[in-house]
Amino acid sequence: MKISVNRMALIRVSQKELCKLSGLKPSEVEPTLTSLGIPLEAVEGDELSLEITPNRPDWLSVEGVARSAFSWRTAKPKIYEAAPARAHFIVDESVRAVRPALGSAIVRGVQIDEQFLQSLIQLQEKLHDTLGRGRRKMAIGLHDMAGIQPPFTYKAVGRDEVRFTPLGRFAPMTPGQILLEHDKGRDYAHLVGEKCPLIVDKNNEVLSFPPIINGERTRVGLSSHDLLIDCTGTSEHVVRVTVGILAAALADHGGKVEEVFINKKPYQIFEPQVRPLPLKGAVALLGVPLDAPKIIRHLARMGHEANAKTVRSPSFRADILDEVDLIEDIAISIGYNELPMPLPEFGSIASEADHFQQLHEAAIGLGYFEAMSWMLTSEAVLKKSECAGPSLKVTNPLTEEFTTLRPWLYPNLVDVLAHSKSESLPIYLYEIGQVERPNSSDSKTAPEFTQVTHMAAVSMHPKAGVSESWAHLAGLAKSVDWSLTLSEVDLPGFIPGRSARVMTGGQVVGQLGELHPRVLGAFGLEQPVALFELDIGRINQLKDGKKK
Repeated sequence: MKISVNRMALIRVSQKELCKLSGLKPSEVEPTLTSLGIPLEAVEGDELSLEITPNRPDWLSVEGVARSAFSWRTAKPKIYEAAPARAHFIVDESVRAVRPALGSAIVRGVQIDEQFLQSLIQLQEKLHDTLGRGRRKMAIGLHDMAGIQPPFTYKAVGRDEVRFTPLGRFAPMTPGQILLEHDKGRDYAHLVGEKCPLIVDKNNEVLSFPPIINGERTRVGLSSHDLLIDCTGTSEHVVRVTVGILAAALADHGGKVEEVFINKKPYQIFEPQVRPLPLKGAVALLGVPLDAPKIIRHLARMGHEANAKTVRSPSFRADILDEVDLIEDIAISIGYNELPMPLPEFGSIASEADHFQQLHEAAIGLGYFEAMSWMLTSEAVLKKSECAGPSLKVTNPLTEEFTTLRPWLYPNLVDVLAHSKSESLPIYLYEIGQVERPNSSDSKTAPEFTQVTHMAAVSMHPKAGVSESWAHLAGLAKSVDWSLTLSEVDLPGFIPGRSARVMTGGQVVGQLGELHPRVLGAFGLEQPVALFELDIGRINQLKDGKKK
């Protein structure tokens, strides 16, 4: 049974198109993709199903994958350039508090056939779901420029101030009507407040209602040749990366990319990221003899333009943050199997690495599979699980998925279940790991936190319930000589009458129960979920104290 907790995106591409754009032979496709780190999940005729790692949004289309395959094959990076700006975009002050970031470009002379049109649609959808975090951080608009005129204006208006025909409809609607009646409006209405962002042209014709939907007037079709890209969002960096990815994909199909002025300043599309050549760092981290020419060639195979002093990385490589990321690309080009694996230069006495081996064996014997989730979780996961008590927040989180040090294990496991709904039932998962627990329940003072070891076990199937969880917990306790009892109490997030505290020696050491349907609904689960969680460090401490 395979339980996945990653966020990899599955895309489908044409092998013929991949070979055409990259110069690969069909026999070279799978080895090249494997070397780059792109798993080939399935092959159905000409269609390849590829799993794309979350840190490479530029691979979310056949054009992006082909671009990397071309560089891998030829050791030549593809260089993109944009013509100077002519058209103007005006960003009105009214969007500053609504959806402030805007990026744009014009691509002229694009050759669009049915296959490329479907690839563009897939690319937009995948970028929205991954890099755009469900359109919150970023949303894309592609427009046929026939019949529209710059300058374009990005502004916010009231829900009933204007009317336009949205994609898929034949009659004009107000933004307020779209939010209530259109499928996309209902899906993404939570991203819009009382003021609705709009993009209009010189004649005040509405092109787009971001992040909800484009207008029917500028629908892109097989006869489209000159396209306007608009990208709005809350993250300037994400918006800029997205515009670069789209512009490069359109350039790969013959388009001539042209920058635009945004508030009278040229919006740069392909401005490279420039860093020093990581010669010393690569040798130190990888442990292989490397000189500048070798590093330059390895970087070229990964799409970078380098010389003896500097590296110029594509603007749309969202994963390149510092020198270590360049060294990782060098390692991929060399091949991880080719890197040395020396023995440690110091001696040591072997000891058992896992102090909880008996618990692992007992859980596996009961039919559970081990999960390993991140120590960091999100406030959203804790909120959905109705997890009680304070938690330790990260001051400057890099992503919204990792904002909080987990106070309990079970919310993460329930989130794993939410991403494993396609797996066959029953599903039994357990985890032993660190959590950050408050030292005091006193709500008048800011709590201090201590890192402790917990064990949690969840089950999901039609008959999952407290009886089964208690039977499993009792069996596990017996295997490690613990004396545990239950004290019935209604706990937040659990069905009333179906939850309890786990006790030993009169002390609370955990909890057990069946999740409330409200919590199941928040995670999108349709089957009952029962669980228990224990503070195993506390249990062992009390057990040892009793022996003394």
